[in-house]
Amino acid sequence: MKLCDYCITNVLGSKESWDYHNHSYDALTPSSKNRCLFCSTLRKDLRRVAPWLKESDYAESWPVYRWSIRSLTKIRESPETVVVTFRYVPPKKRPGIEANEEQDRIDLPTRTFFLFPDKDLQPLPTLEQLGRSTNPNVNGGHQIRAWVEKCDQKHTDCMRQRKATPIASRFIPTRLLDISGPLETPIRVIETATTTVQGPYCSLSHCWGKPDFVQLHDNNKKSYMTDGVPWNLFTNNFKQAVEIARFLNVGYIWIDSLCIIQGSADDWVREASRMHLVYRNSYCNIAIADSIGQYGGAFRSREPTDVSPVVYQSREDSPMFGRQKWRAVSEDLWARELLQSSLYTRGWVFQERMLAPRILHFARNQVFWDCPSLSACEALPAGLPRPMDTISGPDRHWRGRLQEPGGSRDLAGPNDQPLSVYWQTAVRNYTSCNLTQRSDKLIAIWGIAKLIKDAMGVEYGEGLWADNLEDQLTWRVAECELKERPVTKKRTFPSWSWASMDGEIIIADRLSDKKHWTVCDHNGRRLELDLIGVKRYAHALQPRSTQPRSAEPTPFLQNRAQSDSVLEVKALKQNQRNAPGHQINNPPSKDHSPQKINEDAEPMLHNRSIPIQGHINCGMLSFDAVKKAWLLHLHNARDLDIEAYPDTIPGPKDLQHHCSFVVLSAKKVVQPKSEVISTQTGHHTAEDIEIEGRGVLLEAVRKPRKDGQDHFRRTGALRFRVENEEAFRKLLCTKGWEKLPAEKYSAKRGRKFWLD
Repeated sequence: MKLCDYCITNVLGSKESWDYHNHSYDALTPSSKNRCLFCSTLRKDLRRVAPWLKESDYAESWPVYRWSIRSLTKIRESPETVVVTFRYVPPKKRPGIEANEEQDRIDLPTRTFFLFPDKDLQPLPTLEQLGRSTNPNVNGGHQIRAWVEKCDQKHTDCMRQRKATPIASRFIPTRLLDISGPLETPIRVIETATTTVQGPYCSLSHCWGKPDFVQLHDNNKKSYMTDGVPWNLFTNNFKQAVEIARFLNVGYIWIDSLCIIQGSADDWVREASRMHLVYRNSYCNIAIADSIGQYGGAFRSREPTDVSPVVYQSREDSPMFGRQKWRAVSEDLWARELLQSSLYTRGWVFQERMLAPRILHFARNQVFWDCPSLSACEALPAGLPRPMDTISGPDRHWRGRLQEPGGSRDLAGPNDQPLSVYWQTAVRNYTSCNLTQRSDKLIAIWGIAKLIKDAMGVEYGEGLWADNLEDQLTWRVAECELKERPVTKKRTFPSWSWASMDGEIIIADRLSDKKHWTVCDHNGRRLELDLIGVKRYAHALQPRSTQPRSAEPTPFLQNRAQSDSVLEVKALKQNQRNAPGHQINNPPSKDHSPQKINEDAEPMLHNRSIPIQGHINCGMLSFDAVKKAWLLHLHNARDLDIEAYPDTIPGPKDLQHHCSFVVLSAKKVVQPKSEVISTQTGHHTAEDIEIEGRGVLLEAVRKPRKDGQDHFRRTGALRFRVENEEAFRKLLCTKGWEKLPAEKYSAKRGRKFWLD
């Protein structure tokens, strides 16, 4: 791949900072031997998004792209950089031609390319060193060996878990494949409890596709452990993964379908709970990124010129480029060639990628390397330049923190982002992936949740954290697109868990560490998860109200919540453990003996309904076409516009829809207004006080429950910011409070109900 004469002359060689690019589709179609990096990228987008623009009827719509060029200021951590950006230009409306709704919605992506001085990217491989295959046994695998050796010898932040653990204490999976034998001979499945394992193991990330390949079952387990799995039964994915592990001089590999007994519910539950340990303790994870099923394999043929960064050198002395040699690279190389590949759209693989200490990704055109110290590829073996490191950098940072030794207790440092920030990002990225089985939605991210749980000492259940549960409950879907809530047969999720929804999920920020107004449970205490094996006695928010029942809502309550600081949370937890009456242990079983809890297993709930006492109010949902958002209007305060985020589409957007809701938490926001000088007190600052808060949308469960209590399901989330306490009181009204019995309603706290 190269740069065509048109782009060299009219873009890189132009004296302008912007202009239009190519005035016809044919100009974007050079011969296959002279493919231009810029033009071919734009042409692919056109063919995928708006193929009709190549028709002669749309010749007058061109040009459809505008380019711009600028130079980034050089800083110590980043090389000198020139940025070239191509943006879509909407076609002009042509008289006499009817508007086409599909064509009017054309949204060609913006494409950005970086040019770096060649000397700043060295060492770069020659075309001969890249070779015509990603198979290390064909191209020599020199780059793979160099990455592994450098990581082993020079990366002090890599493999910290492994280095800190004595060999005798290192985790070993229940089963492994022994690949130390001769080539193409049967490979035995071994059970590590009865077989001595000599050395480390590799792990494998891959797409299953149709499950019509060799798997471990109860009926073949004895044969596969004694005689081995015949080589001819291995798929291309498995064969080539074994070849890669052998190339790394590793004698064992863990492959899920051959190391977990398929069809055995007991073995699946046991091994799924240990998945985080399998990947976190592997020597290297082998990721087959470009195969949509078991038969595609890891290795690909390629043209070395398609991999090597494109060379550019100005034909004359240029103010921007000088006379030195430059290399042009697509900004989204990491995302487009790797993270958008078949493998990384799968939900299970998200935690595999984040938990593995280092990864060799075999993609379509090249091999990528990922460890806590370096993100690189064969095109850029020394690492991604900083301007290209916006996605891989944060992932690399968190992968390193998730590798911290010592049972993960040191994951959260005082001078770093709290783990709650990573959890928000992790859930959003994870829920953007696909899962074949919806019932796996929580177990497939449990490995990451387990490490965070151990580090923060915070209880976890159904995807939510127990601390500040009222904030956790206000997650929202990024795009309200579903008409109905998904149904999961094997495992049902409570409506208050984000796992009950499909699509990208946004976890709410912690409201603040300042004073809150919050709902409470039925006993006036903080909301809790009723987890099996954990009993927590929380301090009451305040004494139970003895005021007479009336329609008057509670005043703004002042209760201090826990700090955002991880260290303060840890200290508070320790104080609670030492306090009289506090207990975190296994509850006694019916025979009064302690109940044994598997600490590696995902926590389960005694009761999936959360007891809440709060003011259930009513309003109308309407869609604002200008803001392109749903708003909640109160019956008793129509001037209050509240942001609403329904889980599913409430109904036609041109109609209003009745909705119940409850505010879960709120805080006062103090904003300086003006400063005046008092002769008696000196300086005095006047303040504007607003109230910000969150809640959830609700619907009543119509089917009578045996407990005779009022049950509701979550249908969405809401956020608000009101001008004063009087406006806030309008939110804290219980609809129909007059008809509720005294044991179910308090004027101060509202209505007692269960959130299912």
